[in-house]
Amino acid sequence: RHNDSVNATFSHDALNNPFASGAFRWVAKGVYTSGARSGQACVLKWFKTGAVLEDDYFSLDTKAVDRALEIVNRFNELNIVNKSVKINVPSVWMFDKTASKAGQKALVEPFIQNYQKFNSNTGWKDDWGAWPQVMQALSHFRYHVSGGNHVLCDLQGGIYQHELVLSDPVILSRTGDYGVTDLGRDGISSFFSQHDCNQ
Repeated sequence: RHNDSVNATFSHDALNNPFASGAFRWVAKGVYTSGARSGQACVLKWFKTGAVLEDDYFSLDTKAVDRALEIVNRFNELNIVNKSVKINVPSVWMFDKTASKAGQKALVEPFIQNYQKFNSNTGWKDDWGAWPQVMQALSHFRYHVSGGNHVLCDLQGGIYQHELVLSDPVILSRTGDYGVTDLGRDGISSFFSQHDCNQ
């Protein structure tokens, strides 16, 4: 899922009081104001560490999402489940000159309803229900098709009527090429130390 928009608005309250955060980013909710998604909810994600390493973070985020998209498309081709798995593809936007964060870059993507976490990049997993099992299978699938070189993990998102939408996937690689969330060989070992094959 893409933004299909080039503008959004975020209230000062939303920016000063993010509704969510991860290890590296704050998340605020806003509304698209242009394009096909005008009037729909979106999220803005900015890095906690500030602007110093932003360009590296953004390029590595984009690299991970691009690779994850390839993996998910291959997984969908197998028709393992009756819904397709999609990934939010964030865009790098810049705060306009009237904002308190003027000039700062951030990621914007469509808002995901019923957000839940299925597994992590350290091996934690949700064991309850069919979709968590499908997400574990997706993680394992990537490991096998890459010859043991990558794992797609930290899978989180929302289940909709006809699809499951993921956000912020992590790629673990033997070479640690995908940024600070790529825990390398140790991450792959940790993931599989807690992984149970379900199919």
